[in-house]
Amino acid sequence: MRSTSTKIALTALALAATTLTGCQSDEKTPAAAGPTASSAAAGAGIAASSADEILRRAQAALAGAKSYRARGTVDQDGQAIDIDLKVRGTDFAGSLSLGAARVELLAVGGKKYLRPNEQFWIMSTDAKQGRVLARGFRDRWVTGADRDPSFAELFAVGSADQFLKPTGTLSKGEQKEIGGVAAIALKDSADPDSALYVATAGEPYPLQLSGKGGSELVFSDFGKPVTGVEAPAPDRVVDLGSVLKK
Repeated sequence: MRSTSTKIALTALALAATTLTGCQSDEKTPAAAGPTASSAAAGAGIAASSADEILRRAQAALAGAKSYRARGTVDQDGQAIDIDLKVRGTDFAGSLSLGAARVELLAVGGKKYLRPNEQFWIMSTDAKQGRVLARGFRDRWVTGADRDPSFAELFAVGSADQFLKPTGTLSKGEQKEIGGVAAIALKDSADPDSALYVATAGEPYPLQLSGKGGSELVFSDFGKPVTGVEAPAPDRVVDLGSVLKK
């Protein structure tokens, strides 16, 4: 299973290993409903701050929101990886998809689960082994996978600190409106084709990640109630360690 988990983790690394790798979405970033006095004060001075300080404040704003959603598609070596993520504090639910291959991720109360479909198992191994794994897990959630460093990389996508972590030196780029909200771009020297847009009006939320190949990831629903982030029933869970011992 070491080779299997390593291959699976490569998919997540496309999303979690760099700051400014983007995703594509047909929806626009929802505009804030006009900054209030307190939110306007929070956004004041963002554009004049250093790039590192802007990123720090964006990370703090996202953490302070307690919840958010991120959706889009990342282009990784010519492959489109769709992502849909709902975050509530340290808990989250999401999915990564490459065509018909899909893996669901879930983190609740400190426990982490994943649920690949058959096509994902096949993509990560081969047709024969993938079908065997799919039959063995029978569409149940897999727990204990995060104890393997390769699998653990998948769950980094649910951490804003990891997801918005630069790999090179940050600098400030253009200013423009994203979904009707004034924003400034942060550029990463390690990925010059990409940009993270941070709101300069209202709370300094990260609004959009854009990158090569038309990639775009949109952040939205800051502070809104999150549903569907619940632990699965015990009879729908399989411990990976017990499977590997068989």
